[in-house]
Order: sequence, then structure tokens, then C-alpha cells
Amino acid sequence: MYGADQGLFENNKYSAVAQAILTQAVNARIGSPELSALASTDATIDVKTYRDGVESGGFMSAVPPLLHVVIFYGLIILLAGQMLSSTLEEKENRVTEMILTTLKPTILISGKVLALFAIGLLQVVVFASPVVIGYLFFREQINIPDFDLSALVFEPVPMIIGFLILLGGFALFTTTLVAIGAVMPTAKEAGNFMGVMIALIFVPFYAISLIFSNPQALIVQIFTYFPFSSPVTAMIRNGLGSLNGVEATIVIAILYTGAVAMFFLAVRLFQYGSISYTSKVNIRTALSSGRHGTARSV
Repeated sequence: MYGADQGLFENNKYSAVAQAILTQAVNARIGSPELSALASTDATIDVKTYRDGVESGGFMSAVPPLLHVVIFYGLIILLAGQMLSSTLEEKENRVTEMILTTLKPTILISGKVLALFAIGLLQVVVFASPVVIGYLFFREQINIPDFDLSALVFEPVPMIIGFLILLGGFALFTTTLVAIGAVMPTAKEAGNFMGVMIALIFVPFYAISLIFSNPQALIVQIFTYFPFSSPVTAMIRNGLGSLNGVEATIVIAILYTGAVAMFFLAVRLFQYGSISYTSKVNIRTALSSGRHGTARSV
């Protein structure tokens, strides 16, 4: 059967229609209900779907973009503690005032964020290297199943969109956790907020069935555009082919805009509360105070 690509799960209707047509044709040709029952075994149906005039890859084209979700979870879970403590260590060690005499807060926070990106990239390489080496050179010795990687379909547009969402989501969570660390006086108090941030990346799984079957549902749309649930929801939809170009553009804009806003918020909070060793920084006061007011407070 040949048909328009309706998504990974909606394409199953083609097989159902083909089976129904085949059954009716067999019944009409045989002309006997008893013989028709004997002949009513399932047929093997090869479904080919097309999107914009090009044959789509089906499930094998969904796997590569969905790997971005796995990478995102791994990075956040492994690096969340370092993101949070990156601005807390200097406060707990009582050395922030000395650091700020030689570095501007913007440069300091920029260095921390870039370092976290570098650590994330390094960890991806470190964790992926043994798997790749084992698969390529020691597959028989360690009994790794022989996956046919040639069957995977790497479509450029979904892969690029997935990478941009991954990068924007990681930047948003990094700058947010850095900002939280700038507000809190100790790592113990900041730990409660880290739990909330980790929980936010698992929120989309409460609507996972709707993400698969009905991506236009209201709750799925909310999860798609809410910044802290957007990365996972959008990457899953991108892998399944239900995230169109307009939606992808909006999601990417939300993530990168949010990351930039949280970066400058983190700089402002760190500048205002860099020596707030015993109490949380009042965010409203930090944002409303001017540069001279901040200097007097410090």
C-alpha cells in the first residue's frame, strides 16, 4: 500500500484497510463462509508512506532524533549538581568578594556556563566511547546483539531541529540552576530546588500517551510551549514527526530566549547576593536595585 505519511502510529490504519479489502475479496471469490474462515489468515503487508513526495523512513527514521531525548536526560541528571553548586562554592568558601575584585560577574558566570557545556560534551564522549568501541571491535567477545545500523534513517531536518532543541533546553536548565545557586546561601537549601527542576523534565511523561496519539491535545500543547517541559516534549514530537516547522521555530525561540534571560538574571543575582552567606537573596530587591544601590548593599 502507498499513502501519505500520517505519523508513526496513524500509519497503522493502512494495514487495517489493506487487510479488510483482502478479506472481502477472498470472501467474494470463494463464495463460501466456511472456506473463507479457513483462508482468513493474516497477510504480510508492506506499507510505504510518503511525505512531500519523498518516501518516509517510518520507525527507523524516528530512532535517531529520539536519541536527543536520551542525551538530554543523561546530561541533566549527571550535571544538575554541578550546575547548582557552580555559584555556591565561592559563597560557601567566602571567596566571592576576592573573585569579584578581579572579574566582572558577567565574565564569571559566562565562564561557569561555558565550562558546564564543555563538561557535558566531554561526558557524552566518555559514556558513548565504550559502547561504540565495544560494538565495532568486541561485539562477539561481549555478546552485543548485532543491530543493523544501516536500517536507521537519518533525516537532516529532524536531526538539526532535535539538536537545536537539545542545546537550547540544556542552556535553559544550566542558566536556571546557576541562578538558583546564586540565590541560595548553602547547597543544602538549594538541593530542594534541584529536585523540582529534575521533576520538571519528567512531567511530559504524564501525557506520553497523548503525545503519541494526539499531539494537538491541550495538555500536550502546554507541555510543548512551557519552557521547562518543552525540551522533552518537543524532542519526542520531533522524533515522531508531529512537530511541524512553525512549532519547532516557536519552541527553539522560547528556549533560547529563556536561556538568555536566565543568564542575565543569574548575573544580576550573583552580583547582588555574592556575599549573602546566611540568607536567601530577595529577588525582587536584587532586580529593582540599581548599580550604585547594589554596591552599597555589598
